[in-house]
Amino acid sequence: MRERHPDVEKAAEYLNHIPKFTKRKHTGEELRQMLSMLGAAQEGMRIIHVAGTNGKGSVCAFLDSILREAGYRTGLFTSPHLVSVKERFVFGGRPVSDACFLKAFKAVKERSGAFEAGGLGHPSYFEFLFFMFMTMAREEGLCPDFLILETGMGGRLDATNCILRPLASVITSISLDHTEYLGGTIPQIAWEKAGILKPGVPVVYDNTVREAADVIRARAQELNCPAWPVDPGLCREFELKDGCIAASVYTQPGRDPERCRMEIPFAAEYQLVNALLAFWTARLLGIGQADICSGIRKTVWPGRMEEVRPGLYVDGAHNEAGIRAFSRAARAIADRRGAGRRILLFAVVSDKDYERMAALLQEELAPHLWLLTRVGNSRGLELATLSGVVERVLETFSCADAHGEETPAKTDVRAERGEARVFADTRSALAFAMEAACEGDLIFCAGSLYLAGEMKEEIRRLEEGQT
Repeated sequence: MRERHPDVEKAAEYLNHIPKFTKRKHTGEELRQMLSMLGAAQEGMRIIHVAGTNGKGSVCAFLDSILREAGYRTGLFTSPHLVSVKERFVFGGRPVSDACFLKAFKAVKERSGAFEAGGLGHPSYFEFLFFMFMTMAREEGLCPDFLILETGMGGRLDATNCILRPLASVITSISLDHTEYLGGTIPQIAWEKAGILKPGVPVVYDNTVREAADVIRARAQELNCPAWPVDPGLCREFELKDGCIAASVYTQPGRDPERCRMEIPFAAEYQLVNALLAFWTARLLGIGQADICSGIRKTVWPGRMEEVRPGLYVDGAHNEAGIRAFSRAARAIADRRGAGRRILLFAVVSDKDYERMAALLQEELAPHLWLLTRVGNSRGLELATLSGVVERVLETFSCADAHGEETPAKTDVRAERGEARVFADTRSALAFAMEAACEGDLIFCAGSLYLAGEMKEEIRRLEEGQT
């Protein structure tokens, strides 16, 4: 994606040429030393640290909105971005200005020479961005009351984990992703994510997957961290409405029957636990119930079951657990709206379990029309491979139904064999989808955050009348 400001574009190009992974990872002490050299050390900063597989960004967005509703100035660091790299640096609810971005970029770039001269080496891509954010947080006029840090891929070895004393740690849902780096089992990945826990610092964590929750709970006990497990059992009177979720939340589970009504401005059921994680983290920080509920209601987080146009939903689901949650949410939306066909625009990156993702989409959503494309990224899966995978999935389900066999698909989801079409890029796939959709049809987009970003950019171009 091209940036609108030419100097920001040049900076983004420089950043994109920095290696994402390096043979030698900087230690926490080295990272703290580099931050000190930048004048951006943690001292005096109130930080909330968030890790997990899925839902990290949503929880961060909920917390940011809650804290701003309570009258605090906030700084929010998330990844990845959908369209512009500036999305990763949000202060007071807005991405930083071009001038602020460029000032921080130049500061880190100039200091990188001193890092290398001192034997520390050049920052990796993610480290560079993290340093930029921490530099911005010291800018006069920003100086937030709270910083919200989302980890990158992991936790224990993440650059953000160089901070020594956050106010609270949050761990969202854990599932299999980046297994080549984090381990091949849920407990192994949970252990990496739990690496952000610090002695005595409270942790709020997703309690829905027992084998992950057990690891987090055990680590919290080792470090004497007050632990707050969160799961849907903290809610009653759950209701899915068109475009939002409403639920009654127990304000002191197990001790007090008092409840408050929470409205979550997303159409996907998976956002319930994310909102609850933010709710309880904010309670630990002393935020009032009214501000918490109001902040949650006002939260905006692009690319997460976002209705970018009437009947057109974009979701960044990009791994097995995310695709399962997306598929169920999309099916629920279609059922509530009494929609016609379910049209799916789908692309993935090559290091994901795309065969399982495609099978889950057929099991849970059963699209009538698959529109397959390739993201404009070096990691994008080749169309011939993706097309072959989807054709095999459709053939498998079609044959099972033809012989009257039981398939993993629910009986109310099973449909005639879906049709799959292939498009060279996102723009042509979207154009076809919008032309092919009849009244009552719904279009869903999922499979990759890169795809979500490209979709957002194409929608922007359409709205601005660009060709």
